[in-house]
Amino acid sequence: MRATYVASVAVALVLSARAPGQEKAGNQYKDAKVGDYVTYKMTMTLMGKDHEATMKETVTAKTDKEVTVKSVTTPSKGERKPHKIDLTKAYDPVADFLGEDKDAKFAKSGAGEEKVKVGDKTYECHWIAGKVTFGDIKADMDVKMWYSKSVPLSGMVKMEAKGDQVNMRFELTGSGHEK
Repeated sequence: MRATYVASVAVALVLSARAPGQEKAGNQYKDAKVGDYVTYKMTMTLMGKDHEATMKETVTAKTDKEVTVKSVTTPSKGERKPHKIDLTKAYDPVADFLGEDKDAKFAKSGAGEEKVKVGDKTYECHWIAGKVTFGDIKADMDVKMWYSKSVPLSGMVKMEAKGDQVNMRFELTGSGHEK
């Protein structure tokens, strides 16, 4: 049961990840339009069992002050509350990554630039690495995320997270605009 809880918290945090590493890039969501989306393939190993899912993040509303992003994971991981990004402030990727879990902490351990090939495309990426500590369940995960300005919304290209009971990987599979 504890392993399932760790995985649920890890998935919630990772799915709420936006753009760590773009600390000085301003707010990448300012150019977003209603209907813009990104899709990711998620693979997870939990206690020796492999799981796959897809995630689609879509801009559902935008004002001068905020963007609302809806995330849908298939197979379903339950209804997720739409995520709002404040456009009046500089984007805080670490706070966004930690989401609503006030006990979670992110300790940055490194950052750099790297080319990342996903499918047929190579992206110029900024990466950030660190450790996420979940205070209430005494669990840690090493996380590394790659972001590119050429990817819409958060800019996430790839993410890897490794912990004692769960390993996860997200990889960009597509982006576009729905009418």
